[in-house]
Amino acid sequence: MQQAEEQTTHPGLDTLFGRSKSGAALPLTAVRARARRQLTKFEQLVRGQLLAIGVDIPPAISLVSRPGNVIALENAHPQADEIGAWLEGNVKVAKKFKEVEVLFELVRAAERAGAPTPPELRFHIGLTSAGSLAYFEEQQTPQAQSA
Repeated sequence: MQQAEEQTTHPGLDTLFGRSKSGAALPLTAVRARARRQLTKFEQLVRGQLLAIGVDIPPAISLVSRPGNVIALENAHPQADEIGAWLEGNVKVAKKFKEVEVLFELVRAAERAGAPTPPELRFHIGLTSAGSLAYFEEQQTPQAQSA
């Protein structure tokens, strides 16, 4: 039954985009599928570029969005310096990361229509030997950590 509901319009997407003049609405499954396709394209781009500079996966690589449209390596990796240098000024990777982030934000917003988005929410893409994953995580502020 859930699959049938997913094929039809989603109330959260109706809230975000409204309905077209024909009454058709964007199904959430279409947005999710597009987000997964873009994540796969991002993974292929990154793996190809990292392979070219000699960076290995495993160990896993976790990329995170930071304020100011910056993408950073979040986890400890034996080749962190090489990854950092590769990320710096890499417009193609930054652009593709943001495309994936926006699509996953649309899915998240539709699923939580009307709920506020925490300002400390950060988007992550993890690249592992088994594939890629995308997720949101609320970052603790320094005041919240010390409380």
